[in-house]
Amino acid sequence: MSQYQLRVYTLRSSDALSAYEKIWAQHIPGMAKHRITTHGVWTVPEAPGNETPRLYALVSYKDADDVRERLEAYLSSAEFRADMEGFDISQIVGLDETLLTPTVDSPLR
Repeated sequence: MSQYQLRVYTLRSSDALSAYEKIWAQHIPGMAKHRITTHGVWTVPEAPGNETPRLYALVSYKDADDVRERLEAYLSSAEFRADMEGFDISQIVGLDETLLTPTVDSPLR
């Protein structure tokens, strides 16, 4: 069974969300090289009643893998540095990481 993680990035502005959405598209192949599978990426744009644009990503790791070790390997890689080039990291004002355990009947197990 895989280990799933929901990653929620809070961005400073709608422009930052748009830019980071493009960066996430670039992250997917690099993460795969580090045994991190991306299952989906979603955005919640800034809107009345929701002034905080967010990007959600659902990723998984192999059951035997150490999640922190895999993530650190990717974050220190040349692929990650290339993806982030030109993006002001201060535009990400929050990051929540939640490990998820699939239920017995979940299609994603």
